[in-house]
Amino acid sequence: MVAFPLVKLAALAVRQISKPLANRLKTKAKNSLFFRTYICMPPAQLYHWVEVNVKMRMLNLGKPSEVPKLNETMAIELGADLLGEATIFMIAVFTLSAEYVRNSRNEKAKEAAKEERFRTLQNDIDDLKFVIEKHNAELLHLTRMYNAMEERVQIVESKKK
Repeated sequence: MVAFPLVKLAALAVRQISKPLANRLKTKAKNSLFFRTYICMPPAQLYHWVEVNVKMRMLNLGKPSEVPKLNETMAIELGADLLGEATIFMIAVFTLSAEYVRNSRNEKAKEAAKEERFRTLQNDIDDLKFVIEKHNAELLHLTRMYNAMEERVQIVESKKK
């Protein structure tokens, strides 16, 4: 019972830690040339293009002929935000997956315990059936012996008379 609250607290701690981790990652991404150029900007430009197209279609303005690209600063900012959100999302997915796996293991263990208990009870029932059959056979044998003795007693008494 104690493990349940500890796991929940650990999951909550991981989620709380993920936000500062994502912010730190965003800051590093903004300061690193490699991250800015190859990690932040391409997804930001794609996101911007998709967002503009979807908004234009939702407003029934048709398909835009050309979507202007974001300037470098805006693309880096948007890309860093996307990276931070993706980090938080991935940590949440990992946490949920770990919780699901843990619950699955617990359920399997409970199911195995139930199955073992069922097998034990079934074996006990089979053993009791065997004992009952053995007692019935012994009772039948003793009844036959009693009847045979009774007949002998009657024969002996009838000879005495």
